[in-house]
Amino acid sequence: MLQGESTIERAFWQVRKKSLTVGVRLCQNEAKDMNRITSIDALRGFDMLMLCGGAATLHLLLLWLGDGELNATVAEQFRHAEWGGAFTCWDLVMPLFIFITGASMPFAFAKYREKGGERWRLGTTWRVVRRVALLFVLGMLVQGHLAGAVAEHMSLFCNTLQAIAEGYLIAAVVLMFCKLRGQIISCVFLMAVYWALLRFVPFGDYPAGTMERDHNLALYLDQWLLGSWQDGTPYSWVLTAFSFGALTLMGSVCGTLIRARQGMRTVGVLVAVGAACLGGALLLEFDTPIVKHIYTTTAVLWSGGWCVLLLALFHLLFDCCGKGVRVLAFPLQVIGCNALLAYLLTEIHGPHGHSIWWGVAHPLVYGLSSQAEGAEALVHAALSLLLLWLVLLFLYRHKAYLRV
Repeated sequence: MLQGESTIERAFWQVRKKSLTVGVRLCQNEAKDMNRITSIDALRGFDMLMLCGGAATLHLLLLWLGDGELNATVAEQFRHAEWGGAFTCWDLVMPLFIFITGASMPFAFAKYREKGGERWRLGTTWRVVRRVALLFVLGMLVQGHLAGAVAEHMSLFCNTLQAIAEGYLIAAVVLMFCKLRGQIISCVFLMAVYWALLRFVPFGDYPAGTMERDHNLALYLDQWLLGSWQDGTPYSWVLTAFSFGALTLMGSVCGTLIRARQGMRTVGVLVAVGAACLGGALLLEFDTPIVKHIYTTTAVLWSGGWCVLLLALFHLLFDCCGKGVRVLAFPLQVIGCNALLAYLLTEIHGPHGHSIWWGVAHPLVYGLSSQAEGAEALVHAALSLLLLWLVLLFLYRHKAYLRV
């Protein structure tokens, strides 16, 4: 402060100093928000939008419009394929969630590394173990009848959240010790090991390579290990952890590329990787069929290829283009930043078979939807989805996110 400054001048500089301090803090908060990648949040939101009512609303809209042929085609894409049937859009929902989990991991692990110092792996291990345990329990709560507390009715493995937990655990170990090249090698290694096990290991009274709906090595191992706690479906979980880990690592490789912030070059690399995965799946299909139920290696390549291409599209639109296009991602970001909460609200069902969110939304939208003659179901679905989005918007504005 210069000699002879007046009291007014002193007061001015004190206010100026405080305003600069506040400005720095605001910039720091904005920088923290910038750590979120728009394309990843938007893609996660798109996936969750389809799951929590978007697909049902689209189906009901086509029914209301009366386009029977188009509706039948779209409806077929929003059903899970039968064993050996063509892979549908609905079959992509689960692998896309696993893939996006991997895509966000390089950003999180970079933060752990920066804040944790030399012993960052120890703190990260605790975070990983805690997250895996919580995801596993939440998966049992959603579909494993955990809330019923009747052991004979429970299923140990049964849900997407548990598949995410398996893939996350495997990918976390790789990311703690390997860079990009190690992630790629680990991904290929996991797919190769799983392919070799299914192709060359006999089980029970069946020869190696048997991949029938009720007779395959992955399902046989589930039934042997889990016993009555197996969910009774043709989906496998224990041995399939190899595939979940590979799919998560595929996402982490893409996330690492995006984190390098090379713009259009990254988009080109992602498109090439996605096309290579799809081509590899088609080339290997003569040996190993694309079966989503047990996530054969070709199923990982096929679903992973589409996931990579979707991420490339979202990265192009929402990370590389200007703010005018980026603003279109906002409705999806609102859902993507609180995807776990949206999933739990729409997937946990009560004693009468309705979801938690149905119990909240139905009393609020029933009156309006009942007035829409001939379109009651459509209006009910659309209003329920809108109400869910508004709740998530409120939480988004207050930076309130459900994290595990």
